[in-house]
Amino acid sequence: MGFWKATRNETRDGAAVAGEQPAFPEHAFNRREQLDADIKFGWMEMWVGVGSNQPWPWLDVAVRIGKGWGTFVDHYGGLIKRPDFIAFLPELKAFAEERQDVAELRSLGGSMRLRLTREFGDLRGEARFDHGPNSQIARFRLWKDSLRDAVPAYENAVRRVEAVNRGWIPRLGRHDATPRAALLEGRAGPSSFKGWVSGYGEGGDVRFDYEVDGYGWYGVTVQVGDNVCEFGGGWLTDCLGDLLRAALLLLAGRKQVEVLANAEPGQTCIEFEVATLRCEPEPEPGVPGKAQEGCWIRVTELYYVDGKENGLRFEQLARSPFAVAEAIYAMALPHFADGAGPWSAPMAALEGALATVPRE
Repeated sequence: MGFWKATRNETRDGAAVAGEQPAFPEHAFNRREQLDADIKFGWMEMWVGVGSNQPWPWLDVAVRIGKGWGTFVDHYGGLIKRPDFIAFLPELKAFAEERQDVAELRSLGGSMRLRLTREFGDLRGEARFDHGPNSQIARFRLWKDSLRDAVPAYENAVRRVEAVNRGWIPRLGRHDATPRAALLEGRAGPSSFKGWVSGYGEGGDVRFDYEVDGYGWYGVTVQVGDNVCEFGGGWLTDCLGDLLRAALLLLAGRKQVEVLANAEPGQTCIEFEVATLRCEPEPEPGVPGKAQEGCWIRVTELYYVDGKENGLRFEQLARSPFAVAEAIYAMALPHFADGAGPWSAPMAALEGALATVPRE
């Protein structure tokens, strides 16, 4: 059966349930101090917190490799994203059933990585931990019985993580944003469109991308036509939330909106300005024609000392304020859908507005 022995843990009401952990405590550090490991991969023990002490969607993890005087890794502070932790379960099952020879748990920007391998029937595990400029790699042995027992234990941990319902839940009532969201899928490249009477000339459709670039950092790409600009910074400001709020203001009729993001050092100013492109002919005498509006997008660098402008990096005209708002929604959706992010008031408001405000 291997080194580890089956244990029993008491639930809150005192009844003993074999193979299951209590619903408390939530933090990995406290679980390690009070409970048997949530999951055991051979010589490696893992305690999984639900991330209540971390920004969503990160989970805190504690790891110990070895036992007693043979312990050579005892680490707390590993971070794994909730969706990645859940997605590892089918990989683990396939690995345990010998349907694949490699299973890897990791997150972009995370501080822990777990890799299980099978080579010529020999099972091995490797864990990597990163903390700032320092890192550590530890290798450990696996065996079939421990791997078999790890699958139901991992399932229990996934159920406990999923039970913490802080994820994104659309609440539009009778309105359904799915058809509109479906139009954004595929993320086709920007297309050209004709010039307007205003004389601004040709412009392009708009697209935004937001990526987590390491824990505490992000990068944003904005593209209008063939013109691309990139900027980024740290989580000292809520750039993603501020862009969602800016999109909502554009839909509500605001003519100019600015978002200020910390670039560390310095700052980045993202400005949206609505401009009238043309007016349709009068449908009948005395009835004004409909105005068609575009939206300027400007990205300006600011000095970190005095906040003065350091130069305009990007200035392009998108086809409409609605197109900008829809592109920001498409950018944010992967970071909230399917439990990837917490409930967000600006995301909910923007989703509702896109479902009800006329497209043009």
